[in-house]
Amino acid sequence: MDLILPTHTPEILETTFDSVYLYDHPLYSLMAEKTAMKWLLVVPKKALDAEGDLDYIQNLYGSIYQLIGFMQKHKIGEHFNIAKIGNKNPNQHIHLIFREENDEVWPDAVWCHEPLKPSLKTPEKLKLALKDFYQNL
Repeated sequence: MDLILPTHTPEILETTFDSVYLYDHPLYSLMAEKTAMKWLLVVPKKALDAEGDLDYIQNLYGSIYQLIGFMQKHKIGEHFNIAKIGNKNPNQHIHLIFREENDEVWPDAVWCHEPLKPSLKTPEKLKLALKDFYQNL
């Protein structure tokens, strides 16, 4: 487990994660699950190995929290869950899920209720809503 994809093309990422490619960041690629929930996947470009490159990990999580702050400030999402699980896909990724009290599985954990309502509109909306964040990097 915890494989690092050597290439982050949209096609490889979408095939590997069965998700929608949104944006490229110097530290990661951003994907969105095909659900009605605001469920993002952060795909690191380097291993999360504290003995190998602690600076990368600190910068990666700092960047993730900048994204979270942007989403909260712009009312894209408020309450969030963040987790590195990787039980179903051995490629390293971090789940970032924005929850609402009226979402389809509240207050339970999302991964206990799959399949979730499918949607391609939510990834499209997230891509549009995050455009300014990723253009200003």
